[in-house]
Amino acid sequence: MLISRKIEIDYGHTLPNSFTFCNQLHGHRGVIVATVEGPVINREGDAEEGMVMDFKFLHRIMNEQIHDVLDHGFAIWKNDHEDLEFILKRNTRVLVTDSPPTAECLARWAFNQIRDKLPKGVTMKTLRWYETPNNWADYCGE
Repeated sequence: MLISRKIEIDYGHTLPNSFTFCNQLHGHRGVIVATVEGPVINREGDAEEGMVMDFKFLHRIMNEQIHDVLDHGFAIWKNDHEDLEFILKRNTRVLVTDSPPTAECLARWAFNQIRDKLPKGVTMKTLRWYETPNNWADYCGE
């Protein structure tokens, strides 16, 4: 069975090598959808009977591992030395990435943030990172 949970965050980033406006410091209203897979719990009397896991717990994991790390923060590439120095001086919430912080990079990061925090028997299937309502990246693991 697959279940999904959505959260939203506000974050900034820049793509210094881009030939579009994305090379500017700018922000997005990110929408993140985590889809997990597991068996439906059938232990009679269990609080999660009939569920893969309680949505509340998936929401908590997503908030702690994604929202609380990047909401109202800035994702910056470690090789973008000029902007990195400025952002580190200015912001308290900074995610330094190993590659340019594209939707693809951030989807992979968020997937990995959640993967090891799930209950036994529940696995990450896909992480969808909406950079805008019309643009997103799906990451399904390596």
